[in-house]
Amino acid sequence: MNFINKKEMINRLHEKTIYYFSQPGKENTQKTLELAVERALLLQLEAILVATKSGETPLRLAEVAQAFRFAGRIIAVTYHQGFFDNETLLISKENQKLLAEKNIPIVMSSHALSGVSRSFREKFGGISIPEIIAESFRRISQGFKVAVEISIMAADAGMISSKQDVVAVGGQSRGADTALVLRPAHQNSFLDLKIKEVICFPS
Repeated sequence: MNFINKKEMINRLHEKTIYYFSQPGKENTQKTLELAVERALLLQLEAILVATKSGETPLRLAEVAQAFRFAGRIIAVTYHQGFFDNETLLISKENQKLLAEKNIPIVMSSHALSGVSRSFREKFGGISIPEIIAESFRRISQGFKVAVEISIMAADAGMISSKQDVVAVGGQSRGADTALVLRPAHQNSFLDLKIKEVICFPS
């Protein structure tokens, strides 16, 4: 049997900090965005993904990025058209314009962890594999599930590479409370997705 000596073990260990919020919600947004940008800078990552319904969170992220001098890309990921039984994008025209002015693209895509399977569940009942995966991630936090999901959506849209790590930011309903460092994957290669670090989430 080969034993790892103490020096080798120390060289293999990396100490990293996880920030825990006492509860989920939009009140954690500012701190989550600051932590996300700090980690992106530390790891020299080129992109931060952020889930959004209204466009407000990526705009706030842009302010934080500017304050921290993060020069990488910010990508906003939102619901697909028709998700809320209408054909209107929830991000207002004004916020769409502001995002465009800040060179923040908007990815509007079908949810990677539900998609077509949701329509069958709503009509016939039961549950699909993607929804089981989504519910498993929700055991950690809703934002955890969202952060993973938007990385798949952005990869499928061709906005990020599946060969480079990114920071992904999610939350529940509004704002943000979870940030991850991950290696994204496409839907057809989901098992290649790697969660590298948890930056913050509500405990």
